[in-house]
Amino acid sequence: MAKSRKDYRGYALRHGECQRQDGRYVFSYTDSLGKRHYIYIYAEATTDKKQEVMANLQGKII
Repeated sequence: MAKSRKDYRGYALRHGECQRQDGRYVFSYTDSLGKRHYIYIYAEATTDKKQEVMANLQGKII
């Protein structure tokens, strides 16, 4: 069985998320045109920014 990916604090990373050496999180997603986008954020705003992007994608705002 594969191990789950975790950040340096022990939290599980979800699909499209990774953590860089400097402590920032990178969230990657693909828009409706198939173009890849990356968002670099610090730990405090990780879930807020990710939820905002996902809501915009579902509403086709981007």
